[in-house]
Amino acid sequence: MRKLLRFIIQNHFIILFLLIESFSLFLLFSRNPYQKFTFYRFSHSIINRIASRISNLEDYFSLYHENRALVEENTKLYNQLASSYPGTTSDTIYRLYNGTSGTYLYIPARIINNTVNNQYNYITINKGSRDQIEPDMAVICNNGIVGYTKSVSKNFTVVLPALNLDFIVSGKIKKSGYYGPVSWNGVNANLLTLVDIPHHVTLNQGDTVITSGYGGIFPEGYLIGTIEDFRLKGGNYYEINIKLSSDFRRLDNVQVIRHHAKQELDSLQNLLLND
Repeated sequence: MRKLLRFIIQNHFIILFLLIESFSLFLLFSRNPYQKFTFYRFSHSIINRIASRISNLEDYFSLYHENRALVEENTKLYNQLASSYPGTTSDTIYRLYNGTSGTYLYIPARIINNTVNNQYNYITINKGSRDQIEPDMAVICNNGIVGYTKSVSKNFTVVLPALNLDFIVSGKIKKSGYYGPVSWNGVNANLLTLVDIPHHVTLNQGDTVITSGYGGIFPEGYLIGTIEDFRLKGGNYYEINIKLSSDFRRLDNVQVIRHHAKQELDSLQNLLLND
């Protein structure tokens, strides 16, 4: 109580001024229709702006949860794709962690670090070995390929993205079926390069380029991008610039693809190479 009285005594001029000012405003707005209307319009405008900001904030957090739910739903759909069931005999069906049979397991993950301005970029995701992730697993997003897993710890994984000079994937021109190695030249973050396509192949700007399925990491049919331009190199083969379908500056949620038969395939091929 003493503190309150001391505060009032010390600030009695300011308090008196505020009281008189408030009373004056009350008389002004209560007895003058025009000022009253103006005040109400102004106050409602302020309230609506505040409500709009709060609503936008709520929508933002709601959108985050909706995106997470969408990622989970996409994962379930991926795990039910017909492409997850090649050779569906009793000898070749593999059991997924969620009880669905199939050769490929799609594991949802979220990007927690991403670089795009270097020549050796990398991406870090929030899943690791405890989520059945191992090195050399394909990573995709809703728009196409992202890269493949490189280093794996218990809870995190470093991904080698397409925007890395060490990245290479076998790409196929969807219309003609011709395939070749796809890599990045370290210059343009929107373009990859496809080479070794013979000069007699008919090419058009906008043709779709997908993964061929060769190499043992990426399954066949995932979008890489579209042909931006092309030129003959050395007279016999095309050098083709591919506009990436994935925007690496906006990546957020990804899917890691675990190929259950990869270890068996690698072992068999290594035996051949060592003979």
